[in-house]
Amino acid sequence: MTASCPDDVQVQSAASSAGGSGTSADTAQAQAQALAQAVGDEEFNAAYSDIFGTVIDGYTQGRVVLCVTDVARGRLLAQAAKRAHPAVDLNRLAILPCRYSDRTLQAAVRGLMAHNGPTIAGFPVYQIGPATDHSGIQLQTSQAGSASAALRRYLTLQLGGIAFTVVKGEQAVG
Repeated sequence: MTASCPDDVQVQSAASSAGGSGTSADTAQAQAQALAQAVGDEEFNAAYSDIFGTVIDGYTQGRVVLCVTDVARGRLLAQAAKRAHPAVDLNRLAILPCRYSDRTLQAAVRGLMAHNGPTIAGFPVYQIGPATDHSGIQLQTSQAGSASAALRRYLTLQLGGIAFTVVKGEQAVG
């Protein structure tokens, strides 16, 4: 079984003093953050924007996960990041497949919201965006919306085959 972009991301953080303790864990985390930034910069590179899913820093301490729709081109993206930032350590990088690029999912969300506004099929949208693992779009709505077959049918028609999940969420306060 091939590993894929993780969907249960809970970023781990290393506790450190204000100045950092200078431990190897601090160094590893700093190197991972620099790598995540370098790889993330390539999201906007036209050569890779069609495959770029997401970068996860801190999923595993000192390591970075790059999720892309094409792993071979993801390796090229990593090499481009290394050329732009020679100090980064690509040995800290895992390149894993994801189903959709961030560009594809964000365009679908923008299109959906442009036609609907703060509600979709009569149900409130509390939050909408790419699923953590870029396997589709996640929509947070009311309890009634999360149980609505009509909302699911509408999303199926509007999203043209892009996978989605509908879950009960909480309305933002403020």
